[in-house]
Amino acid sequence: MPTGKLIVQTRAARGAVPVMGAAVTVYCPDVTNVMQPCVTVRTDTSGSTEAIELEAPSLSNMDVQEVPPFASFRVDIDHPDYRPVTVTDVPIYAGITTTLPVTMIPPSSLAELNQRITIRNPKTGPTGSGTES
Repeated sequence: MPTGKLIVQTRAARGAVPVMGAAVTVYCPDVTNVMQPCVTVRTDTSGSTEAIELEAPSLSNMDVQEVPPFASFRVDIDHPDYRPVTVTDVPIYAGITTTLPVTMIPPSSLAELNQRITIRNPKTGPTGSGTES
């Protein structure tokens, strides 16, 4: 099956500070379409992950009326100093690198630390640069 790539970029302080060492877990659909963890990586000193290769449907000979031209993934981002973030419906297209920018928010209290922020992505197309891989 063809693949696309995903790069997650984590930032704090209104985008000014990269978040190093965040755990990024990508959930892939299994054969029954249940999301299961399939890849876990950490962000580097620039706050970015390496390019994560993920399966995506081929765009050639595809009837978009029957099958969407992308695969959807869930991404969880965790760091001990920030509130955890979940981004759902991240679209990955074959042959394209998608960049997912994520703003990490420090908790205002210890009780708030374990409250997960969930962001629902619109299924309108890839984000970021959209460069071909």
